[in-house]
Order: sequence, then C-alpha cells, then structure tokens
Amino acid sequence: MGKNVRRYVLIAAIAVLCMLPQKILAQNTEYDLNQNKTVTIAQKDSYADSGNYTWLKYTPKADGRLTITLSDPEYAAQNAKGYIALYNGTKTRILSSKSIFYNTQNRNHAFWNEIAFGLQKGQSYYIRIKGDSGVKITRAFSKIKNKAGSLKSRAVTIKKNKFKSGIIPAGASTADWYKVKLTKKQKIRIYYNIKSRGTFKISFYSGSQLYASQNVSYTAKQKKFTIYLEVSQKQTGLQPGVYYIKIERADSGSSGSYKIKWN
Repeated sequence: MGKNVRRYVLIAAIAVLCMLPQKILAQNTEYDLNQNKTVTIAQKDSYADSGNYTWLKYTPKADGRLTITLSDPEYAAQNAKGYIALYNGTKTRILSSKSIFYNTQNRNHAFWNEIAFGLQKGQSYYIRIKGDSGVKITRAFSKIKNKAGSLKSRAVTIKKNKFKSGIIPAGASTADWYKVKLTKKQKIRIYYNIKSRGTFKISFYSGSQLYASQNVSYTAKQKKFTIYLEVSQKQTGLQPGVYYIKIERADSGSSGSYKIKWN
C-alpha cells in the first residue's frame, strides 16, 4: 500500500469517527458558599437530568454549625428532593452519611429540608448535591464556642439549670466532657436539643462507672431523659457527689451542634 493510499484510508477513518455519536464527559458544577449565600440549581442542571453533581465549597471563619436549607426554586414544576453529603476539602473523604435525603414536600418539618453539620474554623469542606430535581440552597452559619473538656480529667462544670452549647465537628473523633456536682440525693433530668442529621450519644458516669447512656438525634424542640437508681424495684435518687456527662458521635458520619442542661 502506497503512502497516498494509506493517507486516504486514515482520512476516511477519521471522517467516520467524526460522524459517530461522541460521548461528552460530565462536568461537575462548583460554587463557593462563602461568596454565595444562596445557590439555585435549575432542573436541567440537576443530577437526574445532567448526570452531574453540584459541589458547594465552604470554609468557616469560626467553629460552629452550618445549616443548609433546601427549598423549591421559583416556578418549580415539582418538589425538590435528592441527596446531600459532606466531604473534606479535597473531596477524598466523606464526613457524613453518603446519602442524606431531603424532600421539600415535607417543608413544614425542618428535619426534611434543613441539614446541619458541625464544622471547624479554617478547614475547607465540600457539600455534594445529587438532586432528582432543581433546588434552591441557602446556607446559614452559627458560631458556637465549644467550652467542654476534651477529657474527663478536664471536664467543665455545668451548673444546675444552666445550658451549655457545643459542636461535634465532622470527621473528628473527640468527645465533650462535663461535670455535675450534686449536693443532695436526687434524680437527674438531662435536657438536650440536637441539630444534626446524624446521631449523638450522651453518657452519664460516676468515676469510671457508666450509669446510663442514650443515643439522641435531631430534635424539633427540647427533650429530656431521667437518670436514677433502682433499689428493690423502686426508683431512688443518686447520692451527692461528682458525676460526668460525655457527649460524642454515635457513628462516624454524625456531626452538628447541641445544647444541654440538667436539674
């Protein structure tokens, strides 16, 4: 085969390839939530229609709780629904459940369209949106100074009927410790308010002895549980002394904020 013939064959092959349908690689869209408090993803740009994720980057200037509110875009033909997930600053490590579901059809219940994450100052995070439809996204950040002890030996005292606030930061393995001092024999009621799509664990100790523990999750309003001793099948109060409250994540994908008090 001569050079001219080979050239014509090559040109013909290229022409045939150009006529074939070409697969276009999906390009994910990214927004900076520090610059854009509100982002709207159109129906055509949703994951369901485009095959593209939408990524939202955020770098908090303080420790606190980031709340993502999902609502219907203007003139939306259907309720917004889909999945959201939190990643680290390089998108290589997931810091939440992989598929946190949202649905604006249940807009009267914040659990379904407000998703909270606990974040640490100066760290960058990415939020991945996998929408079944268009969605409007609004972010709000609440600065929360965590004053808890990181170890039981450094536990911070909670006075009776005084709230303490804190965050459980995404990806961190630390726990928060508080100290309770009882001056008389009594039952203890622990009141809490949790903003997280994950689950936290509240444990109550006397020294190294675990008295009680309870898994807690998102609360629309304040809740409580009571700690007491049971003697001869009767409930009785705890003896005067020093006790400890430990707050930690119940699973690796949980983060958010809490308020707690006792009486």
